[in-house]
Amino acid sequence: MTTDLPFAPPYKLKLAGADGERWVEVQADGSQVATSAPVWPAAGAASPSPSAARPKPASTPQAAAVLKVPFAEKDEAKRLGARWDAARKKWYVPAGVELAPFARWMDA
Repeated sequence: MTTDLPFAPPYKLKLAGADGERWVEVQADGSQVATSAPVWPAAGAASPSPSAARPKPASTPQAAAVLKVPFAEKDEAKRLGARWDAARKKWYVPAGVELAPFARWMDA
């Protein structure tokens, strides 16, 4: 049996039913797997290049210590060598940096 698919699989499709709307991912063989809605780029944003679409390995910095730095003191912590981990939204002391200057911001 040949099924004419509207796009080259896999692709996401929104289905409406008696129980509401749901998203499925249509596979190459025509089967459907439940999934979440696709994420669209923001208006005016450039479309990502094919290499940008590939997931990148998480690069977690090697931290010697995680800090609780108040926003008002962030510049001082940065001057001493602390770094900001945007993924975790935390300040940290990189491995190999002396910890003593950061004692007041360390978790107890």
